[in-house]
Amino acid sequence: MKQKSIEKKKLKSRVIAFLVCLFMVGTIIGGALGAIIAGAVDNKKETTENAPLYGTRDGKSLENSGEPSLDYVIPRDFQYIDCPLSDELQEFTYYLCKEYYIDFNFAMAVMFVESSFRPDAISSTNDYGLMQINKINHERLSNELTINDFLNPYQNIRAGLYMLRELFEKYDKANLVLMAYNCGEYGASTLWDNGIYETSYSRKVLEKADEYAQERSLPE
Repeated sequence: MKQKSIEKKKLKSRVIAFLVCLFMVGTIIGGALGAIIAGAVDNKKETTENAPLYGTRDGKSLENSGEPSLDYVIPRDFQYIDCPLSDELQEFTYYLCKEYYIDFNFAMAVMFVESSFRPDAISSTNDYGLMQINKINHERLSNELTINDFLNPYQNIRAGLYMLRELFEKYDKANLVLMAYNCGEYGASTLWDNGIYETSYSRKVLEKADEYAQERSLPE
């Protein structure tokens, strides 16, 4: 009887030791996973919260503000960008940027990356004009903006800035807006789900926007 009692105690000790080991392993794994998740969240915050606000919320929306008037006056001290886009089209872009609360340098950078300022550009994937408006969006934009020629530079710029404004109302941060503009919202969301919050496209646009901002800040 005494031998059986000793064996029971040994078995009980082994079971307790095994459970303690399981608890410790679980704690270590849980801590590691928590650190990974926290790191991913912090990375997202750093990527989105610290991104420059090339366009941002202004308390308005396209839905309740309506379309801006096309009767405008450009300030006398307006600084043009040295690029193939005409002064008249730069003025038009600047005016719509002010109305849509989008940075002018940012909009010009999008045009540079999308088409190199070629109003007649048509890509192999059916993207049209200065801002490369994909054909899948033509019908909707035609109905909402009464656009009938996506190779007309004025209509194309208007369509592109309208789309950017829609995206800024949803995502606010420039890098996310650019990904959605370039990949489509579904494509961009797939990248975000995989922890990707910038692409070579978004980096190129933002770098060019900074370059234009520096150029326009230099004394003439």
